[in-house]
Amino acid sequence: MTDIQIFPYFNSVSLEVFPCLEASEGRHAFGGFQGMAYEALEVHDFRVTGELSVGATYIGVGRNEASEQRQTHWMYCTQVSPHPVFGISKNHRIPNVSGPAPFLETSLFVHLEPLRNIVGLNVTPVTHHSISEFRLGEEGELISSAFGTPNIMGVQVHSPFLPPHFLTGARDLVIAAESERTGQVMVMQHLTCLRASAPAIFVQEESS
Repeated sequence: MTDIQIFPYFNSVSLEVFPCLEASEGRHAFGGFQGMAYEALEVHDFRVTGELSVGATYIGVGRNEASEQRQTHWMYCTQVSPHPVFGISKNHRIPNVSGPAPFLETSLFVHLEPLRNIVGLNVTPVTHHSISEFRLGEEGELISSAFGTPNIMGVQVHSPFLPPHFLTGARDLVIAAESERTGQVMVMQHLTCLRASAPAIFVQEESS
């Protein structure tokens, strides 16, 4: 976006206010993931003309690549220095609940914990409910969505070798892995495979 003005936002209150920030350019991101939506704005070459506070709500007006005027959704200020960042995330399954969102430049996910010895578990429906294991990969990470209310947890697998029932779109999967830091074994249930190619991504399904 270019020619950006940021205004304070007051829910359900109509006020004439002056912009509290002006910027010649910025990066605007928006999209959706697993029932959640996000929007974020990061500005550069800016001039603060009023009060700007982390956690307060603002709305932006600027021009897109086609020089058309565009107005953002209202967003939370998530960062003031070294440059202002604004963002909001919403879970469409939980009405009237919103939270701040970071500027998502490279990934929808945050890496929380290195994992090793990652295996898929499959309960066979026989008399003794036996459990089969499938090695999915040697290394990976415990991940979380970078935005959301609440955030979605999952597992990322480097150099995966996946059995047919663990490919993209497969649901209700179970994965066990060992924390590289503590050696503790963790088990995650109700996972969906979003991507089977490297790195493979499995995220927990949201309850209805």
